[in-house]
Amino acid sequence: MSEQHSPPPTDAHGQVLHDLAVAVGRAHKVEEVIQTAAAEIRLAFGVRIAGLYLRDLSSGILTAGPHEEFSPIYAATIKPNESLIIDESITSKKVSIWPVEAIKHPAIRAGLDGEGFRIVACVPLLSKAEPLGVALIARRSDVPFSPLELHTLRAIGSIIGVAIENAKLYEDLVSHRDQLRALAAAVQQTREVEARRIARDLHDIAGQLLAAIHFKLEELAEALPLQAQEHLEAVRGQLHQAEEHLRRLSHELRSPILDDLGLKPALDSLGQGVATRTGLHITVEGSLGPRPSREIETVIYRGVQEGLTNVAKHARASRVWIELERQPQQIRCTVRDDGIGFEVRAALAKWGRRGIGLLSIQERVAEVGGRATITSAPGQGTELRLTIPLQDEDVVADPDHS
Repeated sequence: MSEQHSPPPTDAHGQVLHDLAVAVGRAHKVEEVIQTAAAEIRLAFGVRIAGLYLRDLSSGILTAGPHEEFSPIYAATIKPNESLIIDESITSKKVSIWPVEAIKHPAIRAGLDGEGFRIVACVPLLSKAEPLGVALIARRSDVPFSPLELHTLRAIGSIIGVAIENAKLYEDLVSHRDQLRALAAAVQQTREVEARRIARDLHDIAGQLLAAIHFKLEELAEALPLQAQEHLEAVRGQLHQAEEHLRRLSHELRSPILDDLGLKPALDSLGQGVATRTGLHITVEGSLGPRPSREIETVIYRGVQEGLTNVAKHARASRVWIELERQPQQIRCTVRDDGIGFEVRAALAKWGRRGIGLLSIQERVAEVGGRATITSAPGQGTELRLTIPLQDEDVVADPDHS
């Protein structure tokens, strides 16, 4: 028996649809949609059995979704041609009503008979006209579903179908986002390992070569006349500049202080280095207590490093304040300057996050579950805030920080 044409639902049935739409709209997982929808249907229609089945679009097999209550029909798997009434609802995309005697699927029939049910409504769950599954709604009474109830059931099928589709999209989005974050974290970890290797090579190999050149210059100076030695002294000065440049580059690639002493000393050293090169007055305040994980320390260090680079390039500031704050469940680090500031929304609209130096920082911080925000206004300076949640495993008690 197929559904009949019916008038729009009354206020009561309209409220049923509204309540269902609101309830399943809050669910972000398919299993949450199914459990919520089943509970709402049982409440609205005063029935005990409301089984929802998801359809595999490639094989056509229907599998019962997770239900809070137990019934044999919730454990059933329905293959194509195993239940003609379900096949009909899926093919016609319409609600159909049947006496229990018409159900031939053994598990479903046994479950319905065992609890004394007399009549079953088969409701296709539709999204974009595609049946994503069915809902079986059983009654112990022989009283048929009214035309108004049929109309409501059809609307319920569409509401649940769309909610399932949305939940699948959300789950796919979360899965893809997690995969991208894992990939980005792996890439970042590889970069840090490579940066550490290059920094070590710059310090050890290049340092040894420059030391050898200094030694050879000393030997050469003894054999040269005084005037030539003056030229040689100029060469020595250039070598010292090269050594200083390599030392700074090595520290920027990977600060040995960060690895050996921790974040606060590393930020002190970073601030001193930037202050020497730029003339900025940089203050580093705060303390973290027990060291967080190396990953978190690196993310904060790189974020501050990028923030100071942006200040030096764009802010026209004279002072910068770096503040570390440890709270029970998070670490907060701010980089604040007294520069010219800017209108954040306008800058984002014009250049995007990359244009204001925020994209790379946000990506790094997001990898550890944190947030990076920029607050600024013309004439009021700029503040970069990094907030990173802490878990128990993020605290490293080992003094070697290994």
